[in-house]
Amino acid sequence: QSSIRLQKFVFLMWRHYNYERMRQGADFYLLQSNSTYVNIWTAVQSLVIITAGHLQLCFLKRLFKSEPAEGDKPRC
Repeated sequence: QSSIRLQKFVFLMWRHYNYERMRQGADFYLLQSNSTYVNIWTAVQSLVIITAGHLQLCFLKRLFKSEPAEGDKPRC
């Protein structure tokens, strides 16, 4: 009687242990997937920020670009 009861408890413990191992594996793959997703979006956002900065710089350079008229003295 007691050995059957002990065997039942060991089986339940073993089943719980295997279930937790499967959950840990699923969590690991989810973590890897999220890491890849975050890294890709970080790279895309960095490129957008750099491109926006470059476009602003080009626009400001063009805004302040002035060519001297004939007969004007050159600027310093």
